[in-house]
Amino acid sequence: MRKDLLASSLKAVREGREAAKAEADLKPRRLSGVLDVQRGLDQLAAGAARAISPSEIAGSAIRDRFDIQDGLEDLVASIKASGQRLPVLLRRVRGGPLPYEVVYGRRRIEACRQLGIDVQAYISEMDDREALISQGLENAARLQRSFIEQAVYAEQLLNHSFSRDEVCDVLAIDKTTLSRMLGIAEAVPATLIAAIGPAHDSGRRPWMQLREVLSAQPDLTEAALLAMVPADRASTERLQAVLTALTKRPAGAQTASAKRVLREKLTIERSPKKLAIRCADKSLTGFTAYLDDRLDQILEDYLRDQGNAKETGRVK
Repeated sequence: MRKDLLASSLKAVREGREAAKAEADLKPRRLSGVLDVQRGLDQLAAGAARAISPSEIAGSAIRDRFDIQDGLEDLVASIKASGQRLPVLLRRVRGGPLPYEVVYGRRRIEACRQLGIDVQAYISEMDDREALISQGLENAARLQRSFIEQAVYAEQLLNHSFSRDEVCDVLAIDKTTLSRMLGIAEAVPATLIAAIGPAHDSGRRPWMQLREVLSAQPDLTEAALLAMVPADRASTERLQAVLTALTKRPAGAQTASAKRVLREKLTIERSPKKLAIRCADKSLTGFTAYLDDRLDQILEDYLRDQGNAKETGRVK
């Protein structure tokens, strides 16, 4: 009996392992590339960094933040006082004008360049795809990207043949967040995003509002949008200024509702879709009927005036 029990237990274990293996084989292997790169980065970090002259390092094809000068003075002061504690990652470039290309650590490289010192760097052999994954993984863990920087970076990864699942893995975001980011990156002109800047103090909501406002005003030209950006203000203030300019009612536009008194007991309340006349003066008892009799002619006069205005270009 004990022998039968042992045999059945072994059979159950064997079947369970086979089922688990079959299930694993059915799962998509999209994570393998990301995990392989992560393991490679861990191995690099375990080794020794090398001193490389900034003059030997070229910039990367994709930039994951808009302005490397943001906060650079503090970084320069820190490296000057304590040295470069975190090495950057470079990859070798065969046949290029410079022997290395930055994968991540552009601000540290620029700080060292300003200080006139070598950069402490890990050197690796990797293709474009591996470099982009490395950049995304390292900066997702360390770099405080703004919402719009993250959105633009996600769009760039997709343009370099990354799947949506891979982008989510690299940036550590879910599919809902990715969809929102891509919707904004696609709807807001790239030149306007660049003019506004990273807006670090703004989250998702202002950018979503900008997307909605722009979709409601498709005739706005790029030049008109750029003219709304106050270049002398901080990035977050530039974003708010554009939103204010786009949502501000034009001069002379009708308010949502208006009320005026023609005489003591005769008032008119008007909204874009409603007109109400209230008359409590006995001497004007017949005024509303008088006005009603003439509404057809008033409407014809209005439509005729609108048609004439369109012909002369005064109404768009």
